[in-house]
Amino acid sequence: MPKWGIEMTEGSISRWNVEVGEAIEKGAPLLEVETEKIVNTVDSPAGGILRRILAGAGDVMPVGSLLGVLAPAEVSEADIERFVAGFQGATVSFEPEAAAASAADASAQAAAPMASGPSAALEDEPRISPIAKRLAESLGIDITRIRGTGRDGRITREDVAAHAAQAASARPAAAEPPANPPVRARLSATRTTIARRLLESKQTIPHYRLSLDVICDALLRQAGEAGRGSGRRVTVNDLLVRACALALVRHPAINAWLEGDEVLQFPHADIAIAVAAPSGLITPVVRSADTKSLHEIAATTADLTKRARTGALSREDITGGTFTLSNLGMYGLTRFDAIINPPQVAILAAGAAQDRVIARNGAPAVAKIMTLTLSADHRVVDGAAGAAFLADLRELIEAPERL
Repeated sequence: MPKWGIEMTEGSISRWNVEVGEAIEKGAPLLEVETEKIVNTVDSPAGGILRRILAGAGDVMPVGSLLGVLAPAEVSEADIERFVAGFQGATVSFEPEAAAASAADASAQAAAPMASGPSAALEDEPRISPIAKRLAESLGIDITRIRGTGRDGRITREDVAAHAAQAASARPAAAEPPANPPVRARLSATRTTIARRLLESKQTIPHYRLSLDVICDALLRQAGEAGRGSGRRVTVNDLLVRACALALVRHPAINAWLEGDEVLQFPHADIAIAVAAPSGLITPVVRSADTKSLHEIAATTADLTKRARTGALSREDITGGTFTLSNLGMYGLTRFDAIINPPQVAILAAGAAQDRVIARNGAPAVAKIMTLTLSADHRVVDGAAGAAFLADLRELIEAPERL
């Protein structure tokens, strides 16, 4: 399992592009792995025949673990079995010395089992596939008590499952099963990443929230006029991205990251937009939104949203945002709170534009009102700074011709 990004610890196999017994050339797409909210293609590191698949679709594997075996046709099955049984997960590091040592270890490990001759150190150990071993460990099963039915007595995942089922049937019957049994599904790599990051955010960032109502009748008219004038659809969200970008460059304390004890303030606004995709919430980034025209932003967000929903985003598309905009107005929500995406220090939640009665020139009137809620990191952003940002943002939204 390769490592993409410093935070990656595991990946979920989406699919293999080659079947066992098929030949593949070096650099050809071998399999697809889902991690960090995107699907990555793993190119074959060498040419050869795919002799083993040790992790199938849906399996979640740690970085450095063995996924499959490529070997020439003349390599014997016994040699491959010894290689698989003796494989040790690679040490993963971004340090040059460690990386070189890891590569050397992997090369030596790959070369040794392919030489003929038995491995005496392994003969006394139970022969078991990596997937079966992990399943046995998760179930607390002693693998020495399992009889293997695989090649040369190797213990397979099915052997472990059968042993667990037999042990369960031997136990006293449990209470009557529920009338409404749940459907169990393991979290995908994307949902696991989302869960980890949101938990980290809630546990480590002291959030505070500021809410402000803005009149957005003019903003709605501007979206319609801009779309008609260009032939390209311009959404309220596009206008909000543009407004946020212009406000952020005036308030660098909001357009920032917190890394350790350092605050990084950015000269341009790289705004992440929250997109609901089938695999979970994804936040592709509109780069330097403060330098883009409204129509350029509309084209960029349309492209990013389409690719987010079809799983075609790259790692570069979803990393490096300096601020996040989450707009759930299309669902009719009046207001909501959003959770900060670290290392960013703030996120804006935009509710629906709804008719409300307001006081205008001393008399009641009806206007389209949108509630904006800023969640900010109190370690970096003081309340006054957050309020000043929202005040400038309101001015831009209520006078959208400036966008």
